[in-house]
Amino acid sequence: PKDPNRVFAMDTWLHHTDDGGKTFVSNPENNKHVDNHDIWIDPTNTAHWMVACDGGLYETFDNSATWIYTENLPITQFYKVAVDYAEPFYNIYGGTQDNNSQGGPSRTVDNAGIDNADWYVTNGGDGFESQIDPTDPNIVYAQAQYGWIVRYDHKSGEKVSIKPYPQKGGEALRWNWDAPLLISPHDNKTLYFSAQKVFKSTDRGNTWTEISGDLTKGIDRNEFKVMGKVWSIDAVAKNGSTTIWGNIVAFDESPVKQGLLYVGTDDGLIQVTEDDGANWTKHASFTGVPDMTYVNMIVASQHDEGVVYAVFNNHKRGDFKPYIHRSADKGKTWTSIQGDLPKAGAVYSLAEDHVNPNILFAGTEFGVFVSLNRGKNWHQLKTGLPTIAVRDLAIQKRENDLVLGTFGRSFYVLDDYSALRDMADASFDKSKSTIFPVRPALQYIPTSPLGLTGKADRGAAYYTAPNPAFGANFRYNFADTLKTAKAIRHEKEKKETDNYYPSFEDLRAESMEDEAFLLFVVKGMDGKVLSKIKKPATGGTAVANWDLRIMVSSPTRLTPKPVERYGDGGLGPLAMPGFYTVEMVLANNGTFTQLTEPLKFEVKLLDNRTLQADDLDALMAFQNNINTLNRSIEGSQKLIGETNERINYIKRAIEEYPNADFSWMTRVEAMEEVMYDINIAFNGDPVKAKYQFEYYPGLAERLAIASYSTMESFSAPTSTSIMNYDVAKEEYEVEIVKLQKVVADIVALEAEMDAASMPYTPGRNENWKKD
Repeated sequence: PKDPNRVFAMDTWLHHTDDGGKTFVSNPENNKHVDNHDIWIDPTNTAHWMVACDGGLYETFDNSATWIYTENLPITQFYKVAVDYAEPFYNIYGGTQDNNSQGGPSRTVDNAGIDNADWYVTNGGDGFESQIDPTDPNIVYAQAQYGWIVRYDHKSGEKVSIKPYPQKGGEALRWNWDAPLLISPHDNKTLYFSAQKVFKSTDRGNTWTEISGDLTKGIDRNEFKVMGKVWSIDAVAKNGSTTIWGNIVAFDESPVKQGLLYVGTDDGLIQVTEDDGANWTKHASFTGVPDMTYVNMIVASQHDEGVVYAVFNNHKRGDFKPYIHRSADKGKTWTSIQGDLPKAGAVYSLAEDHVNPNILFAGTEFGVFVSLNRGKNWHQLKTGLPTIAVRDLAIQKRENDLVLGTFGRSFYVLDDYSALRDMADASFDKSKSTIFPVRPALQYIPTSPLGLTGKADRGAAYYTAPNPAFGANFRYNFADTLKTAKAIRHEKEKKETDNYYPSFEDLRAESMEDEAFLLFVVKGMDGKVLSKIKKPATGGTAVANWDLRIMVSSPTRLTPKPVERYGDGGLGPLAMPGFYTVEMVLANNGTFTQLTEPLKFEVKLLDNRTLQADDLDALMAFQNNINTLNRSIEGSQKLIGETNERINYIKRAIEEYPNADFSWMTRVEAMEEVMYDINIAFNGDPVKAKYQFEYYPGLAERLAIASYSTMESFSAPTSTSIMNYDVAKEEYEVEIVKLQKVVADIVALEAEMDAASMPYTPGRNENWKKD
């Protein structure tokens, strides 16, 4: 923007010229990703640039000598996604556009969530399909473009190249950038990997055997016309940075029958073998699918040996229609099942529910869709998901989670989609309010490795992805949307030309009406109510979350106490492992109606601690004792404040009004002295604290410390905690008698003030009499 002779060129490496283009030199890109796309130069400081590249966004303030990386942009382009079955939390793996193959946790115990440091690279290059050993999550198979596959040991970080190579004198291999890889569902040591032919290993990739010949059409890509002609071999980037054409791009083995294999190619073929590669049957024509359309994915059914699904994608030829086909006879005949998917939205991926074969998921150019009737109708799943290409899908069967690999917005997880199975059931009545079965809730104490809650003091640029909501999640369907009379009137007014004023009786009724809401009531198996969760009475499906805490008995607040930087918002006792129930209740203008029968669910303790209480029932009893005493102490603290306020108003009234008896002041002063001593007993000596002298702890502090040491731990209470509780309880019982005596004295004095016709002071219940 300042020097007309300085020009920047975006390329694999960043270049610039200072002589108007006569010569170009490269810029330093130390600790920066390559493949540059865009640059912005600060017009007020031309040493300050921002550069966008395949690695994200980088910034320099010194003409590229050093670079700052922007770490909080979740914009990774994932080609593929895979999951493992690690305990207690599974991991997600995937291959990215020019940012390696990676893996990381689906959730953590960190209350800040999942941060960048939780992720690790399993292979370099452009990452593609990963597979994880279902019996040992430390063994990960990850690949880069052109079949560059490694066996990665998560425990040690070691990588071993296991890419198949031709035997001496053998045929050269044509690898797709995204070569299909599979661990056999029948044997965790058996791998299948494909170029233009299929390779099989029975020893985790140490040894490979060809089990097919060339399964493509074998067409020379250089004979195709591009822009109306066959171009010279010397044409710019004639075959540069493109996949060698004519290779296998989709593969699956039937989970029902070992050795029943399906292959899809980039030139539009589906090949099938029922004898693990000894004989292959070719299928080249599919009703409604253009010839030579890319076979993006093949999925063999988990429920029926004969059923297989194929996803075709023709977007490279400007055709963005969805193509999904189903075969019930191992590929001999095919039927279209794209149903009512949007006509402009190419399909990339498909997944079949492992419980109900009628439930299918489809990843498309514009999001993810679900069918509850095997492809006749499709519904978009979009709450919380941006409009983005969903290149791949994975289902974590243990958790019933749907994991998406998106091309530009990283990974997304739909936690516990099992409610869709209930919705797919013919007996499901959507006009009836329902709580769907609840997944067992893991009980643990979220950690604070950053020292404080959430991101602590790391700043807004510190990236964290949210963990799934901690606790028990109640997915429910509310069959109505209750609107207030005012809302109904406003909707009616929108439809009418003339809006006549409602009557004042109607307006008064509107002002008195409460907005309806839902309560989810959690009970122990003894029927005792432990917690209530409030949600809007809005029709449709939503989730209510219980944080596995028993409701606190602190003084009632009209607004919830916020979770503060250094606090927890007031925690109740922990719910112990065991079974509980939840029911849905509708609150509507003071009437409470139970909508569902109690639904049983389980709370499980996460085994992640070294020192755990031997007697969890005793721990729970101690926490309940703390909660009960805390209720009394916090209520008394409120009463202390209210009593001091009453005393202050009485003193002012005695000073100002002529009917006051001056002898009352002596009694009030005596009350103040007692209240001062009570405050010291509750909260410690404020004078010593002001001048930073040590002081005897108040009983409220003792109980707070006992609570702090037990309410966020499954360890047995310490002797100090027990002692603090005992002392606080003993001292409280003494001080509450003093406080009650002061309150009684105030009530007696206020009666005398009533008799003297003194003006109102807070707390008085004056009996007004007629003259």
